[in-house]
Amino acid sequence: MANDLKPVHLLLLEPSSNDAETMITTLRNHGYAVRATQVVSEDKLQELLSQQSWDLCLTRAEVKGLNANRVIELIDEFGRDVPVILITDEDNEVDLVSALKVGIKDSVPFKSQERLFLVAKRELNNLEQRKLRKKAEAKWAETEKRCSLLLDSSQDAIAYIHDGMHIYANQAYVDLFGFEDPDDLLAMPVMDMIASECHSDFKEFLRQYAKNPNNNNFACQGTKNDLSNFDAMLTLSNATYDNEACTQVLIKTTTDSAELEAKVKELSAQDVLTGLYNQNYFQEELDRMISSGFESGQSRHLMFIEIDQYESIEKEFGLTGTDEIITGVAHWLKSKADKDALLARYGNDSFMVLIDEDSPEKAKAFAESLCKEVKSHLFEIEGKTQKLSFSIGVTPVGDQASNAKDLISNAHSACVRANKNKGDNVKVYNKMIDADRSENSELVEKLHEAIESGNMKLLFQPIVKLHGDERALYQSLLRIKTKDAEMSAAEIFPVAEASGLAAKLDRWVLMQSLKQLHADKSKASLFVHLSAASLTDEGISQFIADLFRSTKLPPTSLVIVVKADDALTYLKRVIVLKNNLAKIKVQMALSHVKNNAEHFTLLDQVLPAYSISDGELTIQLSTGGDAVSDITNICSEAHHRDIVTITPKVEDAASLAALWPLGIGYIQGYYLQAPMPSLSFDFSSSEF
Repeated sequence: MANDLKPVHLLLLEPSSNDAETMITTLRNHGYAVRATQVVSEDKLQELLSQQSWDLCLTRAEVKGLNANRVIELIDEFGRDVPVILITDEDNEVDLVSALKVGIKDSVPFKSQERLFLVAKRELNNLEQRKLRKKAEAKWAETEKRCSLLLDSSQDAIAYIHDGMHIYANQAYVDLFGFEDPDDLLAMPVMDMIASECHSDFKEFLRQYAKNPNNNNFACQGTKNDLSNFDAMLTLSNATYDNEACTQVLIKTTTDSAELEAKVKELSAQDVLTGLYNQNYFQEELDRMISSGFESGQSRHLMFIEIDQYESIEKEFGLTGTDEIITGVAHWLKSKADKDALLARYGNDSFMVLIDEDSPEKAKAFAESLCKEVKSHLFEIEGKTQKLSFSIGVTPVGDQASNAKDLISNAHSACVRANKNKGDNVKVYNKMIDADRSENSELVEKLHEAIESGNMKLLFQPIVKLHGDERALYQSLLRIKTKDAEMSAAEIFPVAEASGLAAKLDRWVLMQSLKQLHADKSKASLFVHLSAASLTDEGISQFIADLFRSTKLPPTSLVIVVKADDALTYLKRVIVLKNNLAKIKVQMALSHVKNNAEHFTLLDQVLPAYSISDGELTIQLSTGGDAVSDITNICSEAHHRDIVTITPKVEDAASLAALWPLGIGYIQGYYLQAPMPSLSFDFSSSEF
């Protein structure tokens, strides 16, 4: 659900109850539990704002003297955080700019209900983030107070540095360097606290620390206020002080104990078998890098690597054999990774590699090179040669990264996909595919792969006259080729709509259909279905017009088909689409028409050129029942409106015989002709 059924408290400044109900229904249909209050006066708005907080406000420019600017003023006066969206009659840039200037979040034409949902969703999400941030800032402020108390009372020498200058030092740090007052250190360069002979090494250390914050220890000679030197171990870490990014410096004076502490820390971070970092340390370092990445703007990529043959090796050689392989792979990965890469053993047979690469293409290319090179490397188990392959999942570590746990989960999900079909593969994390490992996720992946590789084609099924005029009519049918099957439109589009790919596929089908007509120099008309996603695509009409402009085909070459139920859901958009198509003389058809009053009213509202009955009714002809009566009524209603009728899915002679006396204009189905790769059907031979 859009919001896990959390109620959305909505203020509606809308004089029309019908329009208010339409907007409420739009949000509810998208999963929001809306509790709306309609407001038409300033006094009522003040009363409501004084009583509680509200999540969203939808307002007209003016409602009975109460204008949108005054709505913003009242919300500010009551100190409420309520995002306001202006509902307009038409898109107008001047009005939008004016609205944005006074604090309105956006303006949306009333007719664009899908856009209203998307804008409302964005603002509700932003509101939730502001609330979470406010809570986090309160906790942060409380934590900083406690930290300040701990710093002031700490026996360790600690200071904060910004741009190389001291901005804070605790008393232990002041005493260590022989000063009397912490203020004496303010704005003093940290370089002055280090012996001159260590300066060049310290500068190089800082350069390396900027690239890899986990290398944060530096042994040097410290210089006191009286110019005497002492052995020091500096430990740096990223921090904030007074809401300003800075570097924390911790100084240990006893080199031996500091080195011992560093050694203990190093050993505790290592995987005993491989010498790589272990899971806990890697996760901590990744979290630290994520937080530092927000400030530096750096972007990296995380790889989750699994050995495809691990289970078979374990069965054949036991634990000793797997230890040899794990150690060998660890050394091999270390030899292939850049010196700035962070490597860890993450599980029995898995490794994590964090690479300093901001390009997804380059990160994937590096992972693919590992897959390729590891197959030619000869590993040994008890003297026997063993060849290996990898499954690798890759995910970016950028601004959207929130924590290490989620990132590792993302990389692992991509690795699971890569491991299918015996592995030896690389997959980059795709939120649409990997975030929901449902049964549809595999189909979504196949769609993405087909679109990327171009494994798509069109077939054309003739629509043949039964009682109408002889015309060369075809339906364009999308097919997607996968490794093991060919997917039909019926399989493709439910998944494509859920994954946001349907509109893209619709455009591809439109473009390829007209290209095929142009290439074959055919005078046929192609029926092309539009999904519900394209009905909310405001640019689809212009896209179709541009196709005709580039192909110079006659407008009779295309018939746009919309499902009746989709047309009911997006009726205003369908009427606008039909009117736009009429301007370029392209006809429209309604498909899946059923024998009910709602669909017959729809025929009046849209007045399509063609009415295509629900194919399930044709299939039911062989079983008797009400199918003949239903199809008869559909044809009768269409003929009363001068709409041409088409009956699809005619699969046998019995169905054809039952349809003959019903006055149907055209029929379509496998009994007449299966979908064809070309526009070569002989319509003159199809006499019944």
